[in-house]
Amino acid sequence: MSNLRISGLASGMDTDAMVQSLMRVERLKVDRFEQNKQIALWRQEAYTNMNKMFANFILNTKKDMGLTKISSTGIALGTSYSKLDYVKKATSSNETVATVSSTSEAVNGNFELDVKSLAKGASLTSSNVSKDEKFGNLLEFKLSEGGDVIKVQNSTGVTMKDVAKAINDSKQGVTASYQVDSYGNGALILQTTATGKNAKIDLQLVSGDTAFTDKFTINSETGKYSSTGEDAHIKFNGVDMWYNSNNINLNGVNIELKDVGKVNVKVDTNVEGIMDKVKKLIADYNELVDKASMAVNEKRYESYKPLSMEEKKAMHEDDVKLWEEKARSGMLSKDETIQRVLQNVRADLYKTVEGVAGKFNHITQIGITTERYARGATGGKLEIDEEKLRKAIMEDPEGVMELLFKEGKYKDQKDSKGNPIEDIAGDNKKFTTKGVFTGIYDNLISGMKSIIDKSGPGQDADLLRNVKSNILIDFVTNKSSISDIDKEVRDMNKRIDDLNDMLVRKENAYYSKFGQMEKMLQQMYSQSNWLSQQTMR
Repeated sequence: MSNLRISGLASGMDTDAMVQSLMRVERLKVDRFEQNKQIALWRQEAYTNMNKMFANFILNTKKDMGLTKISSTGIALGTSYSKLDYVKKATSSNETVATVSSTSEAVNGNFELDVKSLAKGASLTSSNVSKDEKFGNLLEFKLSEGGDVIKVQNSTGVTMKDVAKAINDSKQGVTASYQVDSYGNGALILQTTATGKNAKIDLQLVSGDTAFTDKFTINSETGKYSSTGEDAHIKFNGVDMWYNSNNINLNGVNIELKDVGKVNVKVDTNVEGIMDKVKKLIADYNELVDKASMAVNEKRYESYKPLSMEEKKAMHEDDVKLWEEKARSGMLSKDETIQRVLQNVRADLYKTVEGVAGKFNHITQIGITTERYARGATGGKLEIDEEKLRKAIMEDPEGVMELLFKEGKYKDQKDSKGNPIEDIAGDNKKFTTKGVFTGIYDNLISGMKSIIDKSGPGQDADLLRNVKSNILIDFVTNKSSISDIDKEVRDMNKRIDDLNDMLVRKENAYYSKFGQMEKMLQQMYSQSNWLSQQTMR
């Protein structure tokens, strides 16, 4: 609770106004710290926004280029440039017989495919079974030699519906379905999830009512309640081939068999498809460089300090907005970390990519160059000679992809078979054979780590981990998850608290001094009145 002060009774002075005027000067120190704290928080926000931009560029361009695939569980999985499915384009003359897609390993040409039969799984179907028919209270059976025993128990009697559920719950590669018609009759259908001649069902009763197995027909060849799948039979350019699945890969072409019949498959380089993807990649890269360059070149208005609440209240809302735009401008002006990232990216653009298998080892060979120098420009943006790029793609599409996205390898270390050890983490300094954009990604990730040390991950920790799962490890272990700016703000908060405590003491001291003055004046007035009364007698 603040003290109730009634001042100026003897002097007639507005001591409250005088104290507040004196305190405004004293509060200038606190205001400076508050301003510096706000600037630090703005700088932290600018850093985290930059990191977010870097992260989204890496994730989005990798996705656009097919270098990551999203799994059924939502996890991003890396894909090698050599496995891209758009480099070559495969077409089917009859998609009711077979649909096709291509990988970069596909061989250009025309192929004839004659589908003689499709791959099938093993299946067993019971005779009609009423939904109310029971097979004792306990059934135990196997679906294959050496398979686990499936136990079905029901105190009111085991039905085919109970059997179907137990088979599906056992997850032994066999699915069971029991459907009934309008009259309550149905059949139990068993089907292997796998196809081909190695897919088998061998139903064996271990214990229970034999009426259950009697619902199935004995295989005349095996003398058992069994069934075997069939392989797919095709002729590829006149050569007989058998597969245990209807999804096959021939010469880098993924083929899904649909029906019996003949189909022609054509494989060719997907020139325009690759062109479109590379052009978008370069456009996204240029946008990134442009925004990062604008951040480090943005003017800093030192005279525009963050406004206090009192200052905001005294200004029009539009003026406050314009003022803060100036005050927040240039938070990353001439920032060494961002400038270093841009410099490293520019330097790596013209490095020769070593150990390539294709025709190209330098980015200029495929028609990509940096823009011409212009006064005031940061540089580093890329330009495309479309005619030269299209020619390079037609000559060696795999080589173009290799030049851009070759994974790095240890230059000096090899595995037990004598092969270079591939780069997984992307941090080892011996990696000298990375593709152009693989190197760009690594430089961005390195810069992101430095930014995290400065400003922390903000609210984007999950996004950053999607770029690289262990990107925050050093921040956690070496920095204890406290960024440089967090420490700076923490120290300023402590200093502000100390200064505010000092201001309270200072204000009380001022009031105390004015109070003493009032007391002395009151005593003086009392003495003066007494003397006046004495002289009047």
